[in-house]
Amino acid sequence: MKPRALLYARVSTADKGQDWRAQLEELEAVATSRGWQVLGEYHDVTSGAKTIRSGLEAALERARRGGIEIFAATATDRFARSVPHLLELVEDLDACGVKVSATREGALDPTTPQGRAFMIVRAAFAELESRLTGERVREGLAVRRARGQVLGRKRTIDLQLLPRALELHAGGASWPTVARELGGSGSAWSTAAWKAQRSAAA
Repeated sequence: MKPRALLYARVSTADKGQDWRAQLEELEAVATSRGWQVLGEYHDVTSGAKTIRSGLEAALERARRGGIEIFAATATDRFARSVPHLLELVEDLDACGVKVSATREGALDPTTPQGRAFMIVRAAFAELESRLTGERVREGLAVRRARGQVLGRKRTIDLQLLPRALELHAGGASWPTVARELGGSGSAWSTAAWKAQRSAAA
């Protein structure tokens, strides 16, 4: 009988070129090459630090019902948010008779001392990298704030409201006030007004 497997994929965000489908396609190819029978595919679009992941919880619930031998992801950091969490998941799955397979990390067998140690080391490095990345992001944001740069996504404006924006500004309203009235940001309205004046003067 073919080993019965569950496949799990996770990406942090739906944009920036990340696609959980690509991970599942990669796992499907591995399953075919290794002769696994895939009984379920699950995914999440959420940060690796998040505690609640509906896709992962559904996969674990399916594993607990029995009849599964393998839980597969492309890497341990796809399903474990920390070393303690990894150990908890491995023990939970092991109690159900399910082995964890991180396909990009080689043949890992957490039921052996060597395989368990290697998986823990890999997870520890992944956790360290995640924390260092978070620190670099926070430091970068702090520098930008210190320079007075506006953070966050640029808020778009409705250019059809530009005549009304110019009318309000001509009546004494500041651009931030215009933004509160019409939406968007003060800098966006100011830039749009400047471009409109330049175009009219050309």
